[in-house]
Amino acid sequence: MQEKDSTSKPDKARSVPTPSAPAPSHNEEDRSFLDFYGERKQEQPEQTDQFSSCFFVRFLCIAGVLAGLLIYLNDAFHAFSLGEDSGQILYAGIFILFASATLASGNMWRKIKQLAIWAVIGLVFMVGFSYRYELAGIKDRLLSEIMPSKGLQNTPNSVTFPVSSDGHFYIRAEVNGVPVVFLADTGASSIVLSPSDAKRLGINPAELAFDRIYETANGVVRGSSVRIDYFRVQGIQLHDIRVSINEAEMSNSLLGMTFFKRLKRYEVKEDKLTLYWEP
Repeated sequence: MQEKDSTSKPDKARSVPTPSAPAPSHNEEDRSFLDFYGERKQEQPEQTDQFSSCFFVRFLCIAGVLAGLLIYLNDAFHAFSLGEDSGQILYAGIFILFASATLASGNMWRKIKQLAIWAVIGLVFMVGFSYRYELAGIKDRLLSEIMPSKGLQNTPNSVTFPVSSDGHFYIRAEVNGVPVVFLADTGASSIVLSPSDAKRLGINPAELAFDRIYETANGVVRGSSVRIDYFRVQGIQLHDIRVSINEAEMSNSLLGMTFFKRLKRYEVKEDKLTLYWEP
């Protein structure tokens, strides 16, 4: 028999836990945050001073370049006079200060694009203001084509009416302050108002005696003569004139020879009726 070893086998080595570093207390964390925040606060004034100095340098450089460019352009084109154009010079100086401050504040290329957009908008307004009379003429011409009866005043003593789509000329007049559209009819001996237009002027056709005979391009009609205080077509003004109220209903009132005889002359040329009157 084998003899058992009385000595027991050594136990497996057990790992002894290494003592870890003590976790920082809340006071230490707060102290570290305060130290970091204090360093940042010390850095911020230095960065602010550096930014301010850079901004001031950029502002002076940009303002100098813009002022020099303005002086050069003024010498080349003589746009401003110091004594007579002090207001424009003041506006130019304000613009230079504004543009310089905008460009010096950073993101220069982006600011240049924004200033260019505003410059284009300002240029459009300046062009529109400079050509305001020409643009008004274009507006009047367009309105005369859209509404032929409105007419287009070419000179202070003439007005042109384009032919309408039905081949007739229509003329808008002001009768006692009320707008009335007339059909130009040189075959009519008088100014003839339709019953509906007469009512708009405050005249009741039922109270009139239709005892007058008038000749028109469509034949002889019966009417009643009344007196009108004020009659105007553009710059042509007539006072205290007689017109006729037609007995039968009409599609349009007629502008006859009572009106055309008061003109200096009139002519029809290239589908346009032009009226001329004495200044």
